[in-house]
Amino acid sequence: GGYGDEQIYNANVTGLYWKLLPGQRRRRPAPRERVTVLLAANLTGSHKLKPLVVGGLRDPPSLRHHNQDKFPACYRYSPQARLGLALLRAWFFEDFVPGVKRYLRRSCLQQKAVLLLSCPPPPSGAGPEETPPLQTPDGAIRALFLSKGAAGSGAAGGGGRIPAPLEQGVVAAFKQLYKRELLRLAVSCAAGGSGGGSPMDFVRSFLLKDMLYLAGLSWDLIPPGSIEKCWLLGLRAAFEPQPGEEEQGDAPRGDEGGGDSKVFSDLTHLAALAYKRLAPEEVADWLHLDDAAPGAEEDDGEEDAEDEGPAGCGAEEEEEEVADGGSGGGAREGGDALLPTAREAIRGLETALRWLESQDPRQVGPLQLVQLRSLISMAQRL
Repeated sequence: GGYGDEQIYNANVTGLYWKLLPGQRRRRPAPRERVTVLLAANLTGSHKLKPLVVGGLRDPPSLRHHNQDKFPACYRYSPQARLGLALLRAWFFEDFVPGVKRYLRRSCLQQKAVLLLSCPPPPSGAGPEETPPLQTPDGAIRALFLSKGAAGSGAAGGGGRIPAPLEQGVVAAFKQLYKRELLRLAVSCAAGGSGGGSPMDFVRSFLLKDMLYLAGLSWDLIPPGSIEKCWLLGLRAAFEPQPGEEEQGDAPRGDEGGGDSKVFSDLTHLAALAYKRLAPEEVADWLHLDDAAPGAEEDDGEEDAEDEGPAGCGAEEEEEEVADGGSGGGAREGGDALLPTAREAIRGLETALRWLESQDPRQVGPLQLVQLRSLISMAQRL
């Protein structure tokens, strides 16, 4: 279609347990802890759109009264935290098209682009050709679905499904980087001014607002060259269908996304700081625990029906309690008149938290907010 490299995009989805730490992997994650993340970038990696996070909280308290345009990731609500076609269409027209137009203008490129999607067709089984097209009225910016046929049925060299470029290591690198930053934040929170707070204090204090920061940071850490390299791996089957090509193409896969071994080394080191007795095998299990978490994949919905129990219902209340302060019901009255009571201390900390929350999110990072929430949680417990 005459598209240049900077005008060709791919988007892919993945599931993520956004606040699950390695020491908690034996417990069943609550439904509200699972989100779907959509990542999109062009072939050269020069334009990476904000990650789209789809979660099961309709109105997260930590995101209220904030201009979400300033966040490095976008949040959308879906009852089962899945990216359905309605949300995909909304993202395409409200986020993708305006973002791509701005980028093409700045780059002095023709206002045309194509988005290759690895999302599935509608649940009814109708083919992509029967759905309303994802394209602007003039057709200059449009989306196409990659083949998801069975092996031998596709047109990509006669060999079935065309692998999406971002599946060739970029999504995995994003999740590793996210979990590394999550662990780093947990360790910093425990060590920096929160009186040695426990991992559970951190988990209670880590909100969706903080997750959006870490998602944006992790996506920014993936270098453009790694994304471009994955396009060559992902589309090789379409353009070089010679026998044995797949085996030859697997060799360089280890360095996609900036060095998996280095990130895993960081993860094991941070896990050892947070949890004194945690084997590397347990860290690896935790790292891949959400690989099968549904994103836009089709399933029978049984898991979500099962999950909508008491454990899931309290998730929004828990975020509400931490975000809005809480009562600090265990406060001890009396004592030295020169010293504040526990209730007064908690009120002061909550006031400081409200002030920090009202500041420009680009100037106040998640570390300070999570540390302060963790300190409030510990004070309430004491």
